[in-house]
Amino acid sequence: MPSLFKRFFARLPMARSTRAYDFALAQVDLSRAARVLEIGAGQGFGAAHLSRTLPQAQVVSVDITTECLKPERLETGPRPPLFIQATAPALPLAAASMDAVFLVMTFHCLPQPQQVIREAARVLKPGGVLILADVDGHHWMARPFEWVEHAFISPLTHAYTPEELAELTARAGLVDFHIQRRPGKEKGFMMWAFATKKPPR
Repeated sequence: MPSLFKRFFARLPMARSTRAYDFALAQVDLSRAARVLEIGAGQGFGAAHLSRTLPQAQVVSVDITTECLKPERLETGPRPPLFIQATAPALPLAAASMDAVFLVMTFHCLPQPQQVIREAARVLKPGGVLILADVDGHHWMARPFEWVEHAFISPLTHAYTPEELAELTARAGLVDFHIQRRPGKEKGFMMWAFATKKPPR
């Protein structure tokens, strides 16, 4: 897949949007000193936003490539994000080291989806939360979205349904799976999926 198209799409305004992060953060209770992982750094705007919104948190952002990353253009919080080049199915992070894992408009094009969710579950602390924001596979826009992505971004793209995500998270041992949608946008193409790593008894 031509990297030219990756760089072009990464520079579209929607790639810089932080609204998906803000809505997700409003649904969870993260401590000020949380450790947060973002899978899919892109240009780094999401991780930078997380570091501003959670100024005492340590934000780690991974991506298989850094070709789109422009750290000198980012406005970060007092603790700048740590960017790591790595693959999502094999995260170079310790088990039970993260309070939250974010996948924002990323999961749909990742290889080995079950392994990605298992890795997210592995690095989450007990009680930690997986937050996944992506296109709802039931929405009419899902198929056109897949066609465009297949043509220009990734042949792996698949818009997952809530049922598919529920099964993937359950297989990884995560619990309390649920879907949230923005008020007034219940029929929109975006959905937010949440699942928790079971705390010890």
